[in-house]
Amino acid sequence: MFPYIRIAVVLIAISICSYCSPRSGQLQIPTAAAGTLDLSLWSWLQGTVPLDGEWKLDGVPWEVPSTKGFHGNPLGHGVYRLKIILPDNSHQLAILSPLVGTAFSLSVDGAVIAKEGLVSPVSGSGFPSYRPRVILIPKTEKTEMDLEVEVSNWDDQFGGIYYSLTLGTLDQIQGIRTQAVIWEAFLFGAIFLMGLYHCGSFFFRSQNRAPLWFGVFCLMISFRSTFYSETLFLEIFPDVSWYFVIRGVYVTMALALVSFAAFVDRLYPKFSYRPATIITMIGGILYAVINVTAPIVWTTKLLVPFQLLLVSYGIYSLIIVGRALLHKEPGAGLFVGGTVVFLFTVLLDIVKSHFFWNLPSLVNVGTFVFLLAQSLVVARLFANAFATSEMHSAALEKINSSLERFIPREVLGLLNKKSITEIALGDFTEMKMTVFFLDIRNFTGLSESMSPKENFKFINSFLKLFGPIIRDHNGFVDKYLGDGMMALFPGPPDESLVAAIAMRHALREYNDGRVRGGYQAVEFGIGIHTGPLMLGTIGENRRMDSTVISDTVNAASRLEGLTKKYSADILVSGSTIASLERPELFQTKFVAEETVKGKLKPIEVFLVTHES
Repeated sequence: MFPYIRIAVVLIAISICSYCSPRSGQLQIPTAAAGTLDLSLWSWLQGTVPLDGEWKLDGVPWEVPSTKGFHGNPLGHGVYRLKIILPDNSHQLAILSPLVGTAFSLSVDGAVIAKEGLVSPVSGSGFPSYRPRVILIPKTEKTEMDLEVEVSNWDDQFGGIYYSLTLGTLDQIQGIRTQAVIWEAFLFGAIFLMGLYHCGSFFFRSQNRAPLWFGVFCLMISFRSTFYSETLFLEIFPDVSWYFVIRGVYVTMALALVSFAAFVDRLYPKFSYRPATIITMIGGILYAVINVTAPIVWTTKLLVPFQLLLVSYGIYSLIIVGRALLHKEPGAGLFVGGTVVFLFTVLLDIVKSHFFWNLPSLVNVGTFVFLLAQSLVVARLFANAFATSEMHSAALEKINSSLERFIPREVLGLLNKKSITEIALGDFTEMKMTVFFLDIRNFTGLSESMSPKENFKFINSFLKLFGPIIRDHNGFVDKYLGDGMMALFPGPPDESLVAAIAMRHALREYNDGRVRGGYQAVEFGIGIHTGPLMLGTIGENRRMDSTVISDTVNAASRLEGLTKKYSADILVSGSTIASLERPELFQTKFVAEETVKGKLKPIEVFLVTHES
């Protein structure tokens, strides 16, 4: 279990211990006996006092608080009475009234000072309402106070005073109420924002539905928190009926179970048993529908079966996540820890409400810890997905970078494609370009004196020298031809001549190094021709290549071949010379007119002597 989950468990245990046991060095908190609560020795500096103990219900001794309602029946009417012997300095007191089921009228010394709902001794003539509130007790010089609470309940499963009333100074009671409201508001805001975040995450990445269901679950829990405990919903909408509020409590609880079951199923689909998920979701939806449409008494009667379904699915989800934990699925440990804390507080609350053990209500704390843990699970799910996406993106970028060694990025641009994945067989474009052929002279003779490994090393070192020069002058290598290359220059032909001259200088330096190393100097021939061509893809679906189709290519190749005939290193066609934007930068010399195979009209051949 993760450290912060252990901390949460320890805090809950401390809360229970501190709640159940008085602190050493303090007076025992008084409790009522035989309808009287003696506070004569109490000091308000020690804190507030819960009005717990033996009251009188219609003149009969009765334990308060209690879920047994009215003489053992949750439905009915009764009058709770308690005589309180006050300590000195009790002039400005107040009572913190919790949820009282489901209508009450509170009197002090026979004077009614607070009402909630309409109390009725018979069914059908009153109406229910409950909300926590601070009730100010009128100032009195008396040392005794007769407290009377008339209560009726004809609708809910719990009736009477089933939570502790608290007596203290006005400042103390208001402070307790304010802290409770702040906590409830914080809980609502935090859980509501969790829900919105995860729902939004799904809409931006809809491949995985787990964040959506978890977001819906958070929203249901956040809405339920406004209907329950401090009933913040009634603070905003004070005129809403009790029936709407109580139905809201159970509907949101039912839909929370539905969304949680779907969340677990989508989070760990390999380990979940789909029929169990479907049965749970159907049960939750049916209970929600019953809450909306049926009489309220159905809601309360079916609550225990629904709670059994809730606990059963909680245990089932732990089994599912336990299996995921054994298989080292990401986030399973967080899930288990948060669920254990949540189920513990739920069981604590069920025991408290049904058997009335003197236990604190920690469901909100457990819920927050649980949701925080599950939120971290979903966040980790997204982090893993993002990391996987980054890894795939990096791998794809690496693959694209590798593929660019075979299909130049410039080809993609000329074909108006953003990625190599967009290229299809038969894509092409027509345009005017300069074609550049380079060939190593007498490579056959050179290779005979080298081993195969030395041959490849030599060729690669040679081509490695001239490839960057092509790119530096806005051209790109279209093909390597064993002992040479073919390059294309989409821009002005001036760039191809500048590149050829730069290669001439680079070759001189390269040869200087070879000669110093005892190797034979290398010569090359370059042919350059400008004209229209077609650039596209050829082949078949499982193997294709980019290529250039045009007489322009043949002419450039022919010019490169003529370098041997005229003992020249760079020959350029008249078409290229005529297309130069700045011909004054180059010194050329007319050599001859040559007929290219496949063309009737001869082309003019020029020698590039040197740059001016």
